[in-house]
Amino acid sequence: MPDLLLSPTVAWALATGGPWPDPNDFEGDTRYMALALQEGMKGVGLSSPNPPVGCVLVKAGQVIGAGVHTRAGDPHGEIMALRDAEARGVDPKGATAYVTLEPCCHHGRTGPCTMALLQAGIVRVVVGVKDPNPRVDGGGLAILRAQGIVVQEGLLGEACGRFHAPFFKHIRTGLPWVSLKLALGSDGSLGPLGRTTQVTPPEVQRLAHALRRASEAIVVGRHTIEVDDPQLTDRWPAPSAPHRTLARVVMDEAGLVPATARVWIPVAGQPVFRAVTGDPSPLKGVEDLDLPPEGRGCSLRHLLYELAARGVGRVLVEGGATLANGFLTQGLVDEFHRFQSDAPALGPRTELALPATWQLATAARWPSGRWEVWR
Repeated sequence: MPDLLLSPTVAWALATGGPWPDPNDFEGDTRYMALALQEGMKGVGLSSPNPPVGCVLVKAGQVIGAGVHTRAGDPHGEIMALRDAEARGVDPKGATAYVTLEPCCHHGRTGPCTMALLQAGIVRVVVGVKDPNPRVDGGGLAILRAQGIVVQEGLLGEACGRFHAPFFKHIRTGLPWVSLKLALGSDGSLGPLGRTTQVTPPEVQRLAHALRRASEAIVVGRHTIEVDDPQLTDRWPAPSAPHRTLARVVMDEAGLVPATARVWIPVAGQPVFRAVTGDPSPLKGVEDLDLPPEGRGCSLRHLLYELAARGVGRVLVEGGATLANGFLTQGLVDEFHRFQSDAPALGPRTELALPATWQLATAARWPSGRWEVWR
């Protein structure tokens, strides 16, 4: 598998579960579904707990509308694509809709997309993957077919299934999607114990912020705060939607992180939480997540349920080997992003309990290392 060349575009693709099919590599239906996936990428980190469904409308071989779901309670991707066609002054009657996920068929905070497509005169619907939500689960496709709409299912199904995997996991388990990120030297080390070590160059660190932008929560351990004193903020260069939220979570079971730590500084749209097991002194502006104890810390599974209850669909775990292995040994990690430098970090080797079934999914290279994605 050849390495990709690391760039902002590649970084965002890897952070959202890619790489994704390039529309320029295809023609016809496949090209339009690849375009729908590109549209869907715009909703990652914004739409949870709903999926960031992308939709493209095509008529007479031309894209007449495109849309994506970007906020729970707002219109879904199909509705946004129909509105886009209207804004362009094009009648969608007779068009084909390419949708990354089966259109919904139930009334929630918005009306069913199946009805909107029927009322707009869409004559054909191409779907990437079926929605496992029990309120849909093939029902949307059945309604469309019953009304005479030509339905094709499974186009770019593997890619669409991978793109919507965080939503599927939440439907199945009630848990958010968990990405683990570590920066390691060529010696497999995070660096000398107790010392801040810059394993990746600043330009790669900036690209790594794509992982934060794709997530709704970031989790670190107490020792990361004590050694590095980070703010844990989202610093991806592209501006974000006003409703975008990134929860900053510190595993501080006994409340030992001092009030002077930079992570407690208020940041608009990026609330901070402290995961505790006892009753430590409160910190102004910090919400405590009171979790049951587990081992030497608190229950990581309960932490994930608490975050899911707050609408978090994607969690990024950063920090050290102890926290990483805590999530790994409990089977709570869905993918591992390893930033591997070509130079040694000159510390103890970090042993990780990666699942035996995981394989290297893809990689992107920079001049002195590469970003690897394991699943």
